[in-house]
Amino acid sequence: FRLTPILTMAAIFLAEVVFIFAWRIGYNTVLVKIARERVLFFGLGDEIREVARHIRMNPQLGYEATAGIALEYDQPPTGEYGFPTLPSTGQMLPEIIRQYHIGTVIVSPAIKTNALLTKIIFAVIPLGVTVIEFSRFYEYVMGKIPTSLIGEVWFLENLIGLRRPRYEFSKRILDLTLAFLIGAVALVLFPFIAAAVVLATPQDVLNYRKLRAHTGDGVVFFRQARVGLAGKPFGFIKFRGMVLGAETRGGEKWSDDSRITPVGTFLRKTYLDELTQIWNIVKGEMSFVGPRPERPEYVAALERHIPFYRMRELVLPGITGWAQINMANDASVSDAPEKVQYDLFYIKNRSIALDLSILLKTALKLLQRSGR
Repeated sequence: FRLTPILTMAAIFLAEVVFIFAWRIGYNTVLVKIARERVLFFGLGDEIREVARHIRMNPQLGYEATAGIALEYDQPPTGEYGFPTLPSTGQMLPEIIRQYHIGTVIVSPAIKTNALLTKIIFAVIPLGVTVIEFSRFYEYVMGKIPTSLIGEVWFLENLIGLRRPRYEFSKRILDLTLAFLIGAVALVLFPFIAAAVVLATPQDVLNYRKLRAHTGDGVVFFRQARVGLAGKPFGFIKFRGMVLGAETRGGEKWSDDSRITPVGTFLRKTYLDELTQIWNIVKGEMSFVGPRPERPEYVAALERHIPFYRMRELVLPGITGWAQINMANDASVSDAPEKVQYDLFYIKNRSIALDLSILLKTALKLLQRSGR
């Protein structure tokens, strides 16, 4: 058609977007209609309701929440399950499995201490169904640790004393490699960002010594105390996106601070404010992937309300993490308990493959300008 190379590339790109979008819609539409693994929940509760809703919203997982059996010790949920619930004193479990064409049975962890319930589950194995403990299924489907499971015994079994020297060495090499590559770009951008930061608040710069909150409050950079590995505080380096002495002018705020300058807002929206943390990575205080470090005062407040909150400090904090790519808003106090669930999932399952997956998904979110 005598198209120039640039128009040919644009046409190919447009066609790819249209066809991939149509493929995804068609694929998910077909998944809704084709036979999926029918799941029976043996034991009910709020976490079961959460999983069932997640399965309905994500047909690509290949499961269908079909029915549930209420046990004597089950607490009533705070909402509807979305599937029929049956009393444990009703039909026998093998009959229920045949009637509802069940392929997978998700069992409550409490049956371990109940010999009668264990025998009931054992009796259905010859039927060819898959039996999965709820905690394993929850982790696989939700990508986080169930709240009901988090306790001293869980930490002793999964985290305490778990050393991975080969992984830690490989991750350090990955961090330094990425820091070198991204740092080279950051050095090119630095003069322009520094000039913009200074010109955003010229009056503050002229009165620098009078207005700064502390010695780490610089003209271009700002150091902020954060809690790192094993609870050790470190200086979190940022481009100064607020007015000088912001911490003494309006107290401390979790997010959406009105003291942010227009340049600071731009740096946050474009994620350029994260570039300075490369120096923290080079120093070994942070990694590219890990739980986001919090300020000491926030950690002190959150650990009073969230059990085992400080277990996030078992690994190096990161610029991005499993919670950041899975949560719409991880900077809210109300979302902190769920954030811990994602962080503990990462700490338990951390690997180079998972780190690379998080980095790729983070890059996608940057391109989409979604999340934080």
